[in-house]
Amino acid sequence: MMTTNKEKLLELVAEDDTSLLKEIESRIKNRSLLRESFSIAIKVLARLDELNWTQKELAEKLGVTPQQVNKIVKGKQNLTLESLIKLQSLLDIPLLASYNEAQTEKQTQVTAYSGTNIQPFTPAKSTGSRKMQ
Repeated sequence: MMTTNKEKLLELVAEDDTSLLKEIESRIKNRSLLRESFSIAIKVLARLDELNWTQKELAEKLGVTPQQVNKIVKGKQNLTLESLIKLQSLLDIPLLASYNEAQTEKQTQVTAYSGTNIQPFTPAKSTGSRKMQ
């Protein structure tokens, strides 16, 4: 018995592609995680550009493989707290709430200092015409 093209097509269409459905369900389920990963990726890429660093240089400084950094900048790496803290410290960019808290604490210390009567030292201008005695 010979199968017609129409029958072959119907067989192909009738088969469920469950892998695609599972991927879509996973993306919906992990939407917030993916959004955060993407946000981190954008911050890391922007900072690398500011520092004129390559992904390979970042990998060396972090002590990870270039492939891991590539996953980070693609937003496909589920980062541990340890990795986030390393990235945050190395690149000096906010990734965690603790970074913002530390920045706020620094600003509070500066503000507290500026509220005192202590004046910063400013050297007197030299006229250049003084003679040493």
